[in-house]
Amino acid sequence: MKKIIQKIALLICVSIVYTSCDSVDYGTMNDNPNGPTTGVPSQLLTQAQIPIGTSVITSMKGILFTQQLTQGQYPGDSRYANLTSNYNSWYTGPMQNLNEIIKINSDPDLMSGAAAFGDNNNQIAVARIIRSFYLQNMTDRWGDLPWSEAFQGIDFPQPKFDSQQSLYTYMFNEIDAALAQINTSNNGPVGDLIFGGEMSRWILFANTLKMTMALRISDVDAATAKSKFEQAVADGVVRSNAENIVFNFGSNADSENPWYRRFYSRIDYLLSETLAAALRSNLDPRLFKFAEPSTDGTATPNFPGDTDASYVGGPNGAVNGNVYDFSLPTLSVRTSQAYKSPIYTSSQVKFALAEAKLKGWNVGAGTTASFFKEGIEDSMEFWGVATSDIANYTSTHTSATLADIAYEKWVSLFLNGPEAWAEWRRLDMPALTPSTFAVDPRIPVRDAYDASVGDNNAINYKNVIGSQGADDLHTKLWWDVN
Repeated sequence: MKKIIQKIALLICVSIVYTSCDSVDYGTMNDNPNGPTTGVPSQLLTQAQIPIGTSVITSMKGILFTQQLTQGQYPGDSRYANLTSNYNSWYTGPMQNLNEIIKINSDPDLMSGAAAFGDNNNQIAVARIIRSFYLQNMTDRWGDLPWSEAFQGIDFPQPKFDSQQSLYTYMFNEIDAALAQINTSNNGPVGDLIFGGEMSRWILFANTLKMTMALRISDVDAATAKSKFEQAVADGVVRSNAENIVFNFGSNADSENPWYRRFYSRIDYLLSETLAAALRSNLDPRLFKFAEPSTDGTATPNFPGDTDASYVGGPNGAVNGNVYDFSLPTLSVRTSQAYKSPIYTSSQVKFALAEAKLKGWNVGAGTTASFFKEGIEDSMEFWGVATSDIANYTSTHTSATLADIAYEKWVSLFLNGPEAWAEWRRLDMPALTPSTFAVDPRIPVRDAYDASVGDNNAINYKNVIGSQGADDLHTKLWWDVN
């Protein structure tokens, strides 16, 4: 009987506890009064912007593929050895942060609190612009990507791949919508590493991005390209070095320029013999600004007084173990923690305008020749070339054919790997000889998907191969039709 009574008592206690837990409101007892209950927009924005500097504009792959630099003792990308690349970190990192900024500033219950970090619409607009910038970089690497069914968790654990064409349509729409949202009279976002919340600069960024995208698709969708390019130019793009859009690195180990890190304790990157030979043959004074003289090596000189004799490029893809036989990138880039790395420059824009004039597009006053000359001048001015040397060069480089524009754009995009690689693929100029040390001696024209894509999303992976082509480094993207 005693055991029966004990069991009944235990059952009553459990019932009381269960009922109490079901009905008692503990209020904020378990809330951390010092912690945020939602994402902090300023922190989300800062974290979303960091990869622009660390992973996009300073990415080595395009720099090596376009033979601006080559590698020292350990060649990899200069031999096209990395056969696949993983895009997951973009979806789980900066893209997710940008999505959250948009969500918080659009939620009626959260937007009033979010307004403490800048005007809601301005925060959303900046997030949309950066998201489009990232997406263009990604699709110009891989081609088709999951997007319309991405970021939806268990609803679409195996999202379909959207075509690159549809992604470009989406990005154009996003940029236009973002531009319509911006109010320069209201506060810009807090946590903005690039412009400090100055919304007029974000308008310039958006239009320059739109212009770049338009030219990228000009060989496959000329009508859309012309329309979007002309809109961007009319609304305002970068036009001088004073307006250049750069990424501002910091002066400590957490925020420093990646080039500083790359040369802090070892030497892995050298001037490429391709770029060195091109600059030397054209008597281009940027040779002396892009690189430092080698310690031990000697090249066949071409400049008056043999001033270029110690500016030596390394063979692309070779094991260049004795790095002091070759020229290294300029000290101004690799010894400054806070170096400002270009995202979009006036030189890049001027060459785009010169090409647009060749196409007969309406971009206002100026000619192909005048924009071409200005592009060279802006590039040389940016790198600190003397005014007299600029004048000497432009006086002897007056031809402005598409091949001339492509060459000068390649030079002007020095150390901007993604743009240099994309424009080289679009134009197929200048002519580059693949590394003779590569197993497959073809310069890649895309990144291949990581092996996990086929393992985890088999049906959609099969579908994208059927529509886009073989998943390797040599299947051309939608806009790459030359």
